[in-house]
Amino acid sequence: MADEVEDQSGPSPAHQAILTDPLDELDAQLNRLRSVADELRGSRGKPVLAGDQVELIEDGPTLLRTYERLQEDAQHEVRVLDRPPYVTPPSSQQQLELDRLHAGVRYRAIYGTEVFESQDIMGVLPELQSAGEISRVLAQVPMKMAIADDDTALIGLTKRAAGDYHLLIRSSGLLDGLIATFEMLWALAIPMPALPFNGDIAGLRPADRDILLLLAGGATDDKISRHLRISPRTTQRRVRALMESLGAQTRFQAGVQAARRRWI
Repeated sequence: MADEVEDQSGPSPAHQAILTDPLDELDAQLNRLRSVADELRGSRGKPVLAGDQVELIEDGPTLLRTYERLQEDAQHEVRVLDRPPYVTPPSSQQQLELDRLHAGVRYRAIYGTEVFESQDIMGVLPELQSAGEISRVLAQVPMKMAIADDDTALIGLTKRAAGDYHLLIRSSGLLDGLIATFEMLWALAIPMPALPFNGDIAGLRPADRDILLLLAGGATDDKISRHLRISPRTTQRRVRALMESLGAQTRFQAGVQAARRRWI
C-alpha cells in the first residue's frame, strides 16, 4: 500500500542544513581552499590586486594593502572572523574601521577567546563597539577571514604565524560557501558583553566580572587563571560560586546569564 512505502527521499535541504556542523563545514572549506592555494603556489599566478577569482597573497605589505582595499570598497557590510596573531597591531587598523562605520558600513565580527589575552585587541574593542561594531565570541575560531559585502573575501589558511599565506576570493562558489559558513558560526557565537564593564552589582568583585566575561567566551579554568593571575583553586572556587548565584548548570550558561543581567 502507498502509506506503507518507506520514504527514501532523504532529509529535506532545510533539515540537512540543521544537521550540518558549522565547524565541519568550515574544515571542508579550508581543505578545499588549501588545495587551491597549493595550485596557485605552484603556478605563481597574476598579481594579487587584479586578475582571477582566487589569488594568492604571501607577503605582509600586500596583505595589509588588500585588507584595507577590501574595507574601503565595502558599501554595506564587512564580516570578520578574528583571532591572533596579527601582522600589525590592531590599533593600526582601528581608524579605518571607525571611518567605515561612520560612513554607514556595518561590521559584524566573531572573535576567538584568544583575544581576551591580547592587550592590543582588547584595547581597541571598546571604541569599535561604541562606534557600532557588532561583536560576538566563539570558543574556537579556526581561521581569520574578512568578507566585504557578498563580493570579496580575504582568508588566512593557517594559524601558526601572522605572515602565513592568504587567499583573496572574488564572487564564486567558494565565496558563497564561506559566506554561508560565517552565518552558521554567527548563529553559534554569543554576544560579546559591552566593554569596558559597567555597573556596580552588590557582592560582585571586579575580578568576578572578568571571570564571567571569560566564561561567556568559553575560556577554561586554566586560561582564566593565567589571564587574571590567580591560582587554579581560587578560579575553581569563584566559578562554582558564580554559577550557583546565577542558577546556571554550565559554565557557558553562567556567562550568558551574566550578560543578560548586565553583570558584565
